[in-house]
Amino acid sequence: MRIKKEWNNISIKIGLLFSGVFIGLLLILGFVFHGVFTDMFVDYIKQDLLARTNNHSRILGEHFDQATISHVVEMEKGVRTDVLITDDNQQVLASSVPPDEDMTDHITKANIDKGRVIESDWKNHSYIITISPIKNGGYVYMYYPASILREIVLGLNVILTAGGAGILLLAFASIAIMSKRVTKPLLMMKDATNKMALGRYRQAIPVNGEDEIAQLGKSIQSLGEQLQYFEESRNDFLASVSHELRTPLTYIKGYSDILNKGNIKDLDDQREYLGIIHKEATRISFLINDLFEMSKLEAGYFTMEKEWSSLNPIVEKVASNLKPAAEKKGLNLTTELNELPEVRIDPQRMEQAIYNLVENAIKYTSQGEVSIGTYSKGADVFVKVTDTGSGIPKQDLSKIWERFYRVDQSRTRKTGGSGLGLYVAKKIIESHDGKLSVDSTENKGSTFMISLKM
Repeated sequence: MRIKKEWNNISIKIGLLFSGVFIGLLLILGFVFHGVFTDMFVDYIKQDLLARTNNHSRILGEHFDQATISHVVEMEKGVRTDVLITDDNQQVLASSVPPDEDMTDHITKANIDKGRVIESDWKNHSYIITISPIKNGGYVYMYYPASILREIVLGLNVILTAGGAGILLLAFASIAIMSKRVTKPLLMMKDATNKMALGRYRQAIPVNGEDEIAQLGKSIQSLGEQLQYFEESRNDFLASVSHELRTPLTYIKGYSDILNKGNIKDLDDQREYLGIIHKEATRISFLINDLFEMSKLEAGYFTMEKEWSSLNPIVEKVASNLKPAAEKKGLNLTTELNELPEVRIDPQRMEQAIYNLVENAIKYTSQGEVSIGTYSKGADVFVKVTDTGSGIPKQDLSKIWERFYRVDQSRTRKTGGSGLGLYVAKKIIESHDGKLSVDSTENKGSTFMISLKM
């Protein structure tokens, strides 16, 4: 079982892959080099042997007598090559060594008009043999022992084998080191993902460079940080939702128990208690609606039914619905609507987005006013929601669009809300290919701007 596990190790697999490729290439190069070297060496021997044969035939052609014949024979004694001289009828006149069977078998009866190689099969014959005709009659044969060639090729094979073995050892060592270096960050990533699966999301993976492995390590680190952020956001959100639900439910349960026991006889007190129950039930309803909208966005069920429509009636409807809430806080809710061209929108969803922005402005404004304006410029139409509220700190401006994010947790407890209103609004605007931006100054107010293409 342990052996099987080791064979599944990625470093071993990479090492085997590279080793197999390297061995294949080494064998191919070895065969090619062996063949090329052997062919070149044999060709050199044949050309050199033929040149010596032609040289001897030229000398004998100038002086074809016993002295010259003896001189040629003496020249080939004590060297690797042998010479044999025949007359015009192929009768042996002289030889540097006693002719053996392979020499005599190659004495040809054919008329030879120029020097040539008559035997080059060094693997199956005793000699490489050349012949050259003598000018005034007769022939010169030269013999190069094939055993010398076979010894040289055998030595070459030994050298190639030993060199190949040495190269293989070096290659295996290099491949082992390289595969370890390649797989080390992968194994670190595996360990990191295992820890992430156990809930330890933030993991440091020490990778260098900009290659694919380094990018993968950075992506895993980034994923871990995002998972940690979402985990913390979820825990914070659950705590917030629990608090938001527990408070109104406590009121609802307490006042409903009092009313149910019949202890309150005064009608004004009963109305007051029923009003508190209604207010807290409405608060729960808003929270549930926000959660429902977020779940649809996350699950991909947020459908759009677009049609050509004007934004002004939608703004008027939102202002009418939220005016009582503004007046209850002593705020002045105003509208400044300019003539607008129709745009292709989902009226219900756009109303929800504008409603969230205006409600958010009322929620965080304690005095002054909230204004809603519309206008067009160039190829765009704009909806602007401005308040004189507490504003948003500069460091929080980029985070207010995130799910569950609240700038001030304690302030959220007082004002209510789940931290989903702006997230939902931005998603709706972006689904219309529009933009939602904010400009805010702390303690002076905020301006939220919707821009849509005509």
